[in-house]
Amino acid sequence: MNNKGFFFTVIVGFVMGVFIVQPLGISLFLYDNQGDQGSWWNIMEIVFEQIAGFGDIDQILKNLLFGCLGISLALMFYTRKKIFQLDKLKNETDIIEALIAKGETSEVEFKSTLRWDLRQSKINKALEVVVAKTIAGFINCKGGNLLIGIDDEGHILGLQEDYQTLKKPGRDGFEQYIMQLVSVTLGSRFCPLIKVTFHEFKGRDICHLNIQSSKTPVFLNYEDRSHFFIRTGNGTRELDIPEALAYIGKGKALYN
Repeated sequence: MNNKGFFFTVIVGFVMGVFIVQPLGISLFLYDNQGDQGSWWNIMEIVFEQIAGFGDIDQILKNLLFGCLGISLALMFYTRKKIFQLDKLKNETDIIEALIAKGETSEVEFKSTLRWDLRQSKINKALEVVVAKTIAGFINCKGGNLLIGIDDEGHILGLQEDYQTLKKPGRDGFEQYIMQLVSVTLGSRFCPLIKVTFHEFKGRDICHLNIQSSKTPVFLNYEDRSHFFIRTGNGTRELDIPEALAYIGKGKALYN
């Protein structure tokens, strides 16, 4: 829990304890003691007037007591939410580990980097096109998983070199760049089919693209013409025009 989140939770919890939990609890208690006679709302108004009596030592102590109760409830809720998020992240991490252990398949592909050429130690735009081809191949077939920051043998390389090439280094900048790449090369309408998440292994980030299939064929716009890609085995293959038309006409069943 960061300091800002902790402070905000404490403030909200204290206010809720004093101005919600306290009047509700006391008014219901008094109303029940009266045999459910009279107006509960009138009792609530009286209790609120008492709460505002900060000059009364007894009332100040009550406010502090219910404020602490509210803080405790708020912290319990906040902690429960964080635990749930951690459990979800752990489950996702287990899935990624299983994908890596299984290796590349028709539904899983590894890429060492997005745009940094490890051999030439410089940005290589051709690598971005390779990533876009892979995404297109998954979309045109049954969908799949693209893991960036992992070499072909499943060794975790991380994304640090790619991060350093971005105007906004880090996870947010990396995700924005991928979405921009998809929008430019494939079309912005296909961006919702791609869920981007990041996971840390051995102190290194990897990026997981969970890619859904589309009933609408996607074409890669590259070098002033359109290209059609599908997944075959553990690779991505380009189809020529007759093959692409046959594939699309048969509802993607030709090569699946």
